[in-house]
Amino acid sequence: MRTPPDTPPPNYLGRKFQLRMMSMVGLLVLVLVAIDRAREPSSWYWLTGPPRPAPSSPNAADTPGPTSEPVTPELLDAVTVPGEDLAEITDDSVGLRGEESGPYHRILARARDLPQAHLEAVAGDVAFSVLQKQPEHFRGQVVTVSGDLRRLMSFPVRENDEGITELYEALVFTADSGTTPYRIRLTTPPTGLPTGESIDPPTPVRVVGYFFKRDQYIVQQDLRVHAAPLLLAQRIDRRPTGAAGATSLPPTAADRLRWAVTLLGLVVAGIAVTLLWTWRARRGDLRFAAEGLKRSTAAPDGAIEALEGIETVDPDEFFRQMGESEDVNQQ
Repeated sequence: MRTPPDTPPPNYLGRKFQLRMMSMVGLLVLVLVAIDRAREPSSWYWLTGPPRPAPSSPNAADTPGPTSEPVTPELLDAVTVPGEDLAEITDDSVGLRGEESGPYHRILARARDLPQAHLEAVAGDVAFSVLQKQPEHFRGQVVTVSGDLRRLMSFPVRENDEGITELYEALVFTADSGTTPYRIRLTTPPTGLPTGESIDPPTPVRVVGYFFKRDQYIVQQDLRVHAAPLLLAQRIDRRPTGAAGATSLPPTAADRLRWAVTLLGLVVAGIAVTLLWTWRARRGDLRFAAEGLKRSTAAPDGAIEALEGIETVDPDEFFRQMGESEDVNQQ
């Protein structure tokens, strides 16, 4: 019976084998570091954006804000917008409709004439997504917006009966508004704040005003129609830098797609390199097993030639002769 020859053990002291083992250890360390980084939520913000705060309750705007002034029935009557003004307002129109001009200026005048403490007393916090999805529920309510001021400019004033002769518009981005700003109209000239079409770095601000509607506007860069909350307020105030609410714009969809494609490319390249390295290593092992075994079992030079002329014996004939000799001895 013929048995296959044993494969010689690998040469553990060889340079090639040691380099291979060091490469495998390096890959293992890289995988462990990647696992450690991947478990951190912040490692994925470049793809998903920072986490958004939990949406407020739909009745959040009805909850009085932090203030020392008590909320009395008289204060509520003074702050509440009449229902007939709200009835003419509709969402998702580019600019003001003719029927909305009167309510628009009357609410602006109410925000201008009321003491700021009255507005602060009844203001509530509403998540951006909730305000966008349920604008009819919060129409005419006083809400608070804390975020980054990125534009502050004079705004055209329409002819009105409320004595409004000066108006400003501010774009404020919050932590949960993403790339869509709050559009805020102000009746009081801003003081101590930068003005301009693009404010960089952004200024942290806080605004208390009436939610008017979900307004639509055209962005000049892509000529697309976007929808954003429109607030009517008395003034805009600078917020301390250390206070919560300051945010930077999250990555756009194009940025996330570019990062996703880059990450996918790196993963594919890593898999390809690993497969190529494995194939080369396996091929080297097979070559070593074939050539090394051949070298180790090959006869020395001249050994085959030295066997010529040596008398050979047939094993069957040899054992037959031994058997005959034993039979003769026994007789």
